[in-house]
Order: sequence, then structure tokens, then C-alpha cells
Amino acid sequence: MRETHERDEVRGYQAVRAAAKDFEAYSSDLIGDRDTRAYKQVPLEYDPPRHTRFRDAVNPLFMSQNIEPKAPQFERIARELIQGISARGGGDLAADLALPYVMGCLTVIYNRPQDLDEWVSWGPDVWTADAYRQGLVTPESRRAARERSFTGPSLRSGDVLQQYLERVFDAATPSPGADPATTDVWDWIAGLEIDGERLSRDEMFGIANVLLAGGRDTVIKLVTGLTWHLMANPDDRQHLTENRTAFSATIAELVRFLTPLPKIERVLAADRETPIAERDPRRYVLLNYLSANHDRTIWPDADVLDIRRDRKPHLAFGFGRHSCMGMNITEYEAKAFLTVLLDEWPGWQFDGEPEIEWSTEGEGDEAFTALERFARVSVRVPS
Repeated sequence: MRETHERDEVRGYQAVRAAAKDFEAYSSDLIGDRDTRAYKQVPLEYDPPRHTRFRDAVNPLFMSQNIEPKAPQFERIARELIQGISARGGGDLAADLALPYVMGCLTVIYNRPQDLDEWVSWGPDVWTADAYRQGLVTPESRRAARERSFTGPSLRSGDVLQQYLERVFDAATPSPGADPATTDVWDWIAGLEIDGERLSRDEMFGIANVLLAGGRDTVIKLVTGLTWHLMANPDDRQHLTENRTAFSATIAELVRFLTPLPKIERVLAADRETPIAERDPRRYVLLNYLSANHDRTIWPDADVLDIRRDRKPHLAFGFGRHSCMGMNITEYEAKAFLTVLLDEWPGWQFDGEPEIEWSTEGEGDEAFTALERFARVSVRVPS
């Protein structure tokens, strides 16, 4: 474990993997994003056995049998967005393609088509929705999320999401035992029972937080990255066109390389008995997934994005009992997008040099360069 910016970090593949699995030594019993919410994300911020009960209750929403039949709708959304950019002569890969694509897919999965415009208006990060609408998202706000540091100045706020959640749960009609594949997601959550008891309001909010915050920026960055990489690397594009079975490995490599959630907090066993409100968050330990996925003892050329490399398990979706519930959804969304993109390759060109923010992580021999953010990737239809 290493001290970094007044926070202890677990770094490197083997150490992060072991810590992510050991929920007794590295507990999830905390409230993250303390500057935006006063309740836990559920089940992410629970430990077993409570975590297990809530995860089992929510898991049907993410199962393949519910998601796979919706893949044709994902493809339709991708096709319409790609054709729209071509018809307009160009656009931005993140704002005009990845963001509305991911939000469109979520409206299908959650059976909330009426929310598309509102969800898109929040931008890639729900905690900066107000600032995004005004074009005021600051580097400090993005850094706060990246470093899990919530005491400095930023424009992060939970107001937009909280107002939305209060509105939709006020209107929800609890539907116990309903099929999540066809039921309004908020009606479905309102009808869930754990050990024979209905969820509290904060538990509903906590689950909804995971669904709307966790399933958002991760896939937006992935879809942007896929398009950017294939535009810049026609040989890889040809490889995927001819080898559709390589989609899964390609998605895995992009997720490893990008690691959209670079770090996550954990509580040491010695601090678990202290009430959350009385803890010093500076004592929370960071599991550095980015360092794990760029560990040169696992991937000697980890800084290289290589979709043809031998596949090894990455940690971008976490590990152990707290691994990401939505990784299955991510795979279906990305495969549907790739299918349409390659079948109907639009022939776009970059409109100027892509604006990409890179950062240097680690020190000395362990230092590496990471792709932090696609600030703007403009494309145009060649004349």
C-alpha cells in the first residue's frame, strides 16, 4: 500500500485484485460521492451478507435473458445516430454519438423512453449535470471524481439527479414480482422486497444511483474510444470486419486501456466500527484499478492499445463480490454498436486533431501514461 496525495492506495494488479476480493479487510461500508448524496449506493456500498441479498434482488435486471432480446433496438439507435451525424456533415463522437447512444440503450433496458432527452441533457456525469448544461464543467470537478477527493472546490452537485428520483418514485406504482424486462424500472424497484420487507426510500434512491450514475460515463467513454480507435487504425477496423468473434476481446482491451472508473474507496477494518458520520474520509483507502490494468508485470506493453493481444482478465469492472453488475449490459451495448459501425462504416474523417487529455500515473519505473478523457473528438464527412 502506498501513500499518495494524503490517501493510501493499493496499487498493482495482484495487490488490487486481492484487496477487491477481501471485503473484511477492505470494506465497502461507506458513502462515496459525499459532496453529492447522503445515502449509500446500493448494493455497491454494502458488505456481505447484506450486499448479497440486495444484489440478488436487483440482478434480474442485468441478466442476459433480459438484455439480449433488446440488442436489435440498440442497433437501431446506433444506426440512427451514425446516419444523423453523416447527414449533418459531422459532429462530436462523445456528445453527438456516445452520449445519446448509451442513454438511448438505457431507456430501452429500463423501459423509460420518456426520459431520453432529460438523461442526455445531464451529460456524461450526473454529478455535473447543472454545470454541463451551462458549459461550465471544470477540471477540478472531473479531478474530484477521478481521485475520489470531495473536499476541494468543484461544481459537482446531486441536485439534478435527486430531484429526478424524488419525482419518479413519487409517481411509481410498485409492481412486486413483475418482469424487469418489460416493467418500468422505477415501478419494479418500488415493488422489490428484501427479507419480506419493502425497500426504504433511501434504498430505492441508492439502487437508482447505481443504475443512472454507474451505467453512464463508463460506456460513453468506451463507445467514444472504440470509434476513435477504429477511425485511427484502419487495419484494426478491417480485422474486426473480418473477425466478428474478436468483438469480445476488443471490448475487453478497450475497457482495460481506458479503465473508466480509475479508483474506488474502501474502509480499513480498524475503522469499520466508527459511525460513517464520524469518520475521517482521508483514512479511506483507494483501490487503484488504473494501476492494476497498466501493470507491466501482467501486460509488458500495457500503455499500448492492442486489440489483438492475448486476452488476460482485467480489473476495470472490479473483482470479487463487488464486481460491476452492469458488465453484461456493457458488452451487449458495445457489440451492438460495433456491429452497426462496421456494417455501415460512415467513412468519417477527424475534423482537426482529437482533443484528448492524458495523465501520468505513478512514479519512477512504475509511471505510465493514461487516457483520462476525450475532451472533444470532432469528425466530418469528407467532401
